[in-house]
Amino acid sequence: MAFKHIRKMITTEDQDVYYEFASDGYQILYYMPHNEVQSNLINYGFTGPTLLVFPDRKTDFEGLRDLSEKTGLLRAAKENGAGIVLVNPRGEDFAGEARGAYEAVTANLGIAQENFRDGLAVMKTDLLPDEQSFNILGSCVRMYAYGFGSGADYIAKYYLRKVEGAAVLGDLGHADLSMVSATLCGLSIMPEPEKNDIHVVSIGNPEEADRILKESCGALLTREDTDLYRDFYEFSGCWRRWVGKILPAYNYAAEGIIAKAESVMLPISDDNEIFRRRMMFLRTKEHRVGYVTFYDRNLDVKNEKHPLMLVFHGGGDSAYATASLAEWPEIGQQEGFITVAVEMHLRVSAKEVASLIEHLREEYAIDETRIYATGFSMGGIKSWDLYEQCPKLFAALLPMDAIDYVGNNCFGAKTAEVNRDTPVPLFYIGGVDSFGVELPMHHERAIERLQYVAKVNKLKKQFDVKLEEKEQWEDPLMAVRGDRTEVLHDPMFPESVYTAHYYDSEDGNCYTCLLGVTHHAHEIRPFTNRFAWNFVKQFRREPDGSVTITRA
Repeated sequence: MAFKHIRKMITTEDQDVYYEFASDGYQILYYMPHNEVQSNLINYGFTGPTLLVFPDRKTDFEGLRDLSEKTGLLRAAKENGAGIVLVNPRGEDFAGEARGAYEAVTANLGIAQENFRDGLAVMKTDLLPDEQSFNILGSCVRMYAYGFGSGADYIAKYYLRKVEGAAVLGDLGHADLSMVSATLCGLSIMPEPEKNDIHVVSIGNPEEADRILKESCGALLTREDTDLYRDFYEFSGCWRRWVGKILPAYNYAAEGIIAKAESVMLPISDDNEIFRRRMMFLRTKEHRVGYVTFYDRNLDVKNEKHPLMLVFHGGGDSAYATASLAEWPEIGQQEGFITVAVEMHLRVSAKEVASLIEHLREEYAIDETRIYATGFSMGGIKSWDLYEQCPKLFAALLPMDAIDYVGNNCFGAKTAEVNRDTPVPLFYIGGVDSFGVELPMHHERAIERLQYVAKVNKLKKQFDVKLEEKEQWEDPLMAVRGDRTEVLHDPMFPESVYTAHYYDSEDGNCYTCLLGVTHHAHEIRPFTNRFAWNFVKQFRREPDGSVTITRA
């Protein structure tokens, strides 16, 4: 579902935006405050919170603003690139209201990779390109509800239980729309929860109500005062719902990790196919590229040189989401490197990545000998682009979960020049159960790619195999077994077997590791990334272009 029309839209002098929508007979007000985290460039729809308010009585825009400011909810929204959604009762208050208000909101949440602005995801289809509809930019992965008076009663009566239904992506396609947390302020009835895992903040409620909540809900925090900003960072916002389960959310402030939304104007390069096709219509010679920088708050990133890890997202997600799901900020915190996740990199060419690195070297103290890049899915293809076009920039590359023919770049075009003689330390992972091409067993283009790597990295073993002969391969996943193999097990996915193949080069060193994983679909797993970092961190690209190895 999506809103076909915006009933009212107001933009203030402070660049705040207010929207009014209608859904299933409910009036929905949406307040998107201006913020400093570049939410029109950095996509928080995949990771940001959905802050949903059930008021005591029917409320207008001014009342929504006043409530948000007084409770601290406005501050939390601004810091997370989020808006605040208020659903009004059909009558004057929620007393006697039938269930349905929560679903009226969740049915109109959605995410978009690039068609987003001022808190809205603009939904279009190829069949009807001139028609558009609108979703509130967000999902039920981080749904936090706030009830006041009759609104608190309404939540306590109907929604402290599992909610299922249709959603635009929602919980990654799983139709579990249950809220992550509920804040209940001023209850006048006893709650009627089913046994659930929802986290509850109870503010100034009777002891008997708190007893019921404690017995039936996932966790309970009782308060006498209202400070929703404090409670968000200390309790409710620390959790997310993932595949139907309550799991820790990424609270970088609490973890001691700086997460900065940044951007830079980069010159449009001659290998940027997106803009090259439009050059005759464009006057500009540059475009703005957004990115999120993560590092430990105690790291001196201005004066002491540190490694850099670039992260590129998949074709259906965002920079913040990919970095967070892969836990690169946490790995960087533990290992002392700076993580930079690049937004909408499918509009950024390999040469422009090189320009971005030059910019980052001006902003931060980067160890030029230890620059790495990784990417998931289409971000993996971008990593292969860098292997082909900018090999001497990187100490190592870590493409994940995607393989295309040599010379095919992220724009679906052919690369003019392809690296043929500069070895690049490499870690690659492929999942057996992926719907795409990730391993030699999947498609001939994976075989071609590894034949190419074998030549460039000067492996002792070559991938001279044919797909139609895979029954005779010495390894069913990789075709050619590594000079050494290692079998790993991930406690989070005990059904999977991770087999690392280490391939030696002609100089006797190992620069290449390929990892095949059983019972692994097209997905991101932190275990893999930690293992990958432990392999690639030993490599350095010296000023003369050579690669050196520093073993612990």
